[in-house]
Amino acid sequence: MSSKSIRLGFIGFCKTDIILYMARILTCLGENVAVIDCSGQHELKLSVPDAIDTEDRLDYRGVDFYSNSKGINTAELPVKNYTILLVDYGVNLHALEKEAELEALFVVTDMHRHHVVPLSIVLSRLQFTPDAIRIIRDIVPGKIRPRYIDSLLQTGQFTNLLAKYELYLHEKDYYQRLLSQYDDIFHFAKISEAFRSMLFECVTELLGYDKKSATRALKKAQSGG
Repeated sequence: MSSKSIRLGFIGFCKTDIILYMARILTCLGENVAVIDCSGQHELKLSVPDAIDTEDRLDYRGVDFYSNSKGINTAELPVKNYTILLVDYGVNLHALEKEAELEALFVVTDMHRHHVVPLSIVLSRLQFTPDAIRIIRDIVPGKIRPRYIDSLLQTGQFTNLLAKYELYLHEKDYYQRLLSQYDDIFHFAKISEAFRSMLFECVTELLGYDKKSATRALKKAQSGG
């Protein structure tokens, strides 16, 4: 990896578990990882133990969390020693506009209109054109399809779209998402194959890890290592 910190941004909704899982996988790959919450929504803060929280910085299982950085440029945080930064912007366009160069921007939402519309507004107001990965999750059969969500988001118009993922509503994934909030754990052995494949591809295709190392790290992270 480069000596300079790699920054991966996340905008939208229903993404906390993705950030947590990626943080653990990357840590198992030997990276020094920090997760920074610039969203103002505190979803990440509620998914890790607060008993060991110290002045908005939390060190949990090898991952550092900065949980109250809504109005702060990440360049102002002590992040020089990290190799990878995972930054949650939520729909905080102000924080995103102040950001340094991103390796990629994950655009994440479920099918709810009250999530899709605010996210589409953020995308339409971007002042730069980042490489992006679009993820639509909790899809169910019916009239509202991913193609329609895409027509509202227009992710390809405002970003350089590298990949698109559609994750159907899966009981295992939903249950593990709840556990990550209520049990404060990074254990995600029982996720769907589609979810697992997406995480694997993000690590290998986006960040360039060889498949053998990524497979070992994913298995270790899934088992709670």
